[in-house]
Amino acid sequence: MRKLTPALILVCATLLLSILATSPALAGYPKKSKEKPTPSAGYTNDKITALHLTSIMVTVAATHQGKEFKINPATKITVNGQPGTLSSLAVGMDVNVTATPNDPTTAAAIDAKSRH
Repeated sequence: MRKLTPALILVCATLLLSILATSPALAGYPKKSKEKPTPSAGYTNDKITALHLTSIMVTVAATHQGKEFKINPATKITVNGQPGTLSSLAVGMDVNVTATPNDPTTAAAIDAKSRH
């Protein structure tokens, strides 16, 4: 059996380190995330499709499904960036609805924008 010489060990170690340093999988590059990006605070193309005394119906653009949100006195409503009320909302407005953390069917905030 042959003995490994220090020169051969050095060549093998250098070769192994250069392979490790240039391999993206082993070089410590950040992995690409498979998570979907978080939606921005911008408008989502969701639309108000109906208004009721204590709720609004919204068509969610991403799913093309209708979703009803209950409104209570604690619901914060803004229209075109200004404080608003349920009566200042209108069918067809672009809207972002933030549900309450403990009840996804109740609106904590409604931010509506009239179409110009």
